[in-house]
Amino acid sequence: MPDSTSTGRPRRPTRRPAFTPRPLAQTQGPDPDAPLAEVRLTVGVVAGAHGVEGEVKVRLTTDDPDHLATIERLYLGDSLSPVRHLGLRFHRGMALLTLPGVTTPEAARALTGIPLRIAGSDARPLEANEYYLYQVVGIAVRTEAGDALGTVVDVIETGANDVFVIRPDDGGADLLLPSIPDVVIDLRPAEGVMIVRPLTYYGE
Repeated sequence: MPDSTSTGRPRRPTRRPAFTPRPLAQTQGPDPDAPLAEVRLTVGVVAGAHGVEGEVKVRLTTDDPDHLATIERLYLGDSLSPVRHLGLRFHRGMALLTLPGVTTPEAARALTGIPLRIAGSDARPLEANEYYLYQVVGIAVRTEAGDALGTVVDVIETGANDVFVIRPDDGGADLLLPSIPDVVIDLRPAEGVMIVRPLTYYGE
């Protein structure tokens, strides 16, 4: 039976406004020039409680959850003091954490929205052509001919490949470039270098 108000009219569902995340350049994150050993890398965000014993449910933002299972020192939010978890397991794409002192669903829910971080020194070593997202934010981008295109302000993870969001210095519309060899021909975050070959569309 459809839900109704006191007037007998059907109640319209409440629609939440679409969530649009801020570009990485507008969020608090590691300094791109900071040594990896000094940064804290976000690997997930607390999404609530799981069960009745205080397990913390974490929505993962890392592409290497198996490595996360080997790490004992975790950081909650901006805390400088690590927490040694008492247990970690995975369930339906989420990480379920048992943390010291968190023994009730209410205590677990109180942590909702807090980023879960690891020390950069505990991260898996990068392989060739790999980088951390924070390392490319702020890099100046130019073409093969040396023409300046703007600055990287965000990285969109699509699943197939990353897409760099480049903001022109003249205030024009953002430029989206996929991170593929035919477009990004040289990327060295540690040196602040990104050289690209923009896509050419017929009719331009």
